[in-house]
Amino acid sequence: MLNLRPPSPESDRHDARFRVLLTEDRARTDDHWTRQLPALLRPMGVDALIASTGQQALDLIQNDPIHAAIIDLATPKAPATGSTPTAAGGGIWLMQVLQRLPNRPPVVVVNSNSYSQRQVQRLLNQALELGAFSVINRPVRLDALLSTFQRLVERAYNNTWPTKPPSVN
Repeated sequence: MLNLRPPSPESDRHDARFRVLLTEDRARTDDHWTRQLPALLRPMGVDALIASTGQQALDLIQNDPIHAAIIDLATPKAPATGSTPTAAGGGIWLMQVLQRLPNRPPVVVVNSNSYSQRQVQRLLNQALELGAFSVINRPVRLDALLSTFQRLVERAYNNTWPTKPPSVN
């Protein structure tokens, strides 16, 4: 399990909590990792913001700056409209947007099984070029994800929560 220094006693204040963005490729059931992870991390001072599209993720982080992101490569860029299917490629698009932030958050990428092997290889190469911290394969195992999250906090934040949320313009 995570062995992190907990946030300070003032961690009940919303701005003192570590915030992580989780994106998913579609709405999920309660037993899916995107629903279980927030409940596991909340007692450790982590707020998880869940977005089902790249645009929704941007809307969320404008109101709540984030410290880390776990992005599903198959996250659509925008919601489906009528009979138009959702636009694929939102995971890479979102990583490109996050890369331009002044305090770029570290990103863990969730590999997608929605694409061909060739497409997956291309997307993973793009994600690594954009500075992905790590790649998690599907099906996502919570123990592997928690271990990766712990390494992220150790390396990016010296094993402690940031003292201030990153600034977002």
